[in-house]
Amino acid sequence: MALLGGNAQTMNAPRPPGPKVRDAAIGAASRMLSLLFALRRASPFPKDPRSILILKPCCVGDVLLATPLVAALRKQYPEAHIDFAVGPWAQAMVESNPRLNGLLDCGRVGSGGYGYREYWSLVQRIRERGYQVCFVLDRSPLISLLPFWAGTAQRVGLDSGGRGFSLTLRVPVRGVKHEADLYLDTARAIGLSVRAPRLEYYPTEVDRARAREWLAPLSGVRPLIALIPGGGVNPGGRTMGKRWPPERFARVGDRSVEELKARVVIIGGRGAEPIANELARAMHHPPLDPTGQLSWGETGAVLEICDLAIANDTGAMHLAVAVGTPVVAIFGPSDPRVYGPLDPRSIALGHGPSGPLPRSGNPRNRDMTAILRVSEEEVYQAVQVVWERVRSE
Repeated sequence: MALLGGNAQTMNAPRPPGPKVRDAAIGAASRMLSLLFALRRASPFPKDPRSILILKPCCVGDVLLATPLVAALRKQYPEAHIDFAVGPWAQAMVESNPRLNGLLDCGRVGSGGYGYREYWSLVQRIRERGYQVCFVLDRSPLISLLPFWAGTAQRVGLDSGGRGFSLTLRVPVRGVKHEADLYLDTARAIGLSVRAPRLEYYPTEVDRARAREWLAPLSGVRPLIALIPGGGVNPGGRTMGKRWPPERFARVGDRSVEELKARVVIIGGRGAEPIANELARAMHHPPLDPTGQLSWGETGAVLEICDLAIANDTGAMHLAVAVGTPVVAIFGPSDPRVYGPLDPRSIALGHGPSGPLPRSGNPRNRDMTAILRVSEEEVYQAVQVVWERVRSE
């Protein structure tokens, strides 16, 4: 009750520093530490590394955006043992990737609150595997330090505002650049010639069979459109400003049924049932709604069958692109130039503030109402354009 009503002790307690102050403090400390690490002399990068670790603990979309780097490294080093270090939340995005030899479970490290023991346990497990090279795709200085403490000789990764001080090869993060292309800069930094990024996801045959069962009532219907109304929730927090209103999804879905003769399926994971139910109730033409009943692999397989998807800025949007399905992506606080769909047929819509996200990559201090400025007419027109692109293939 005291916390709800407030008291002198609560009211006068110091507030935690805001994102800008925290970023500035971390940046200052990182630059000081850079001077110390600059005195350490790194060994030459091996011509043919025998073991490589890619370190990107979270989250679903970000891990998918790292798959072009996986492909580039496998192409260059076909005999190398390549593992991916990832947390349970995003593990499904790479567990069936045939270009990888294995996964290293990060636990909660890099995906939310964790303690010293968890952090040091991960250090020990990286050390035990004896990787020659680690690619660090995270801006956190604590994550960048993991392979240093583990004794990995070559540590290549992102250096945002000096946060990559412990890396042996630092890749600057400057200006506005797509995140997947930025990850590929780590490959360019070691001299690899890489093509434009293309996301990859590989549903299993079991996943595909399950997807066909779910979509059997819609068999033969075109276009088949996926609506993805969720997003904005991950272990790092909740950003509800990434969600376009479900009633707008519903009206665009109904119009697609009436004018394009489409059928609609709602896509959402466990926990997205309330917003999916709200969308379904608002539609005049009942959609198929397996929300909360599909695994990530089955979700990827369902999206693979769909002709296009209408999605918020969420991991499932990138999953659709990764299985070859174009999207109409609706953006609010985050920047589509940085996180937009990597597919030439897709369209990203947004009227949010321009410029990249803060160094932390978190959009929580951005305009949370920006997504409301994306109109239903804009989205439906984009659906028409994308569908024509699909039909002309």
